[in-house]
Amino acid sequence: MSFDDFEETQVEDDYDDGVEEIKFEVDEPVIGVIVDIDHDVGPNENDVIHLARGGDLGDRVKFWSNGQIRRTIDKKGLGNGSWLAVKKTAETRTYELENDDGSTEEREYHVFDVRGE
Repeated sequence: MSFDDFEETQVEDDYDDGVEEIKFEVDEPVIGVIVDIDHDVGPNENDVIHLARGGDLGDRVKFWSNGQIRRTIDKKGLGNGSWLAVKKTAETRTYELENDDGSTEEREYHVFDVRGE
């Protein structure tokens, strides 16, 4: 067999599965049942969390996780079928990022309140 013996398959963008992707606004929580977690995807190897909002499988959403969300999910042992509540708070913190040239810059991020069972 050679490469040309196989039929070409056209595939759509892996991130576009038709599920609404949400971006968090301050003090607007999302609550639902974890349907799936895509681990280590995208250029930064983050997770994508798929939720059935309010437990309704007909109302599915997805969002990119971050370290705060991932650590809570791991610490509580949450997975498919677990309830998850995530809210971006108004509280911010900073960290220093080292650039390739050795210089540093301060970055600000929002604190997330993450709960689950």
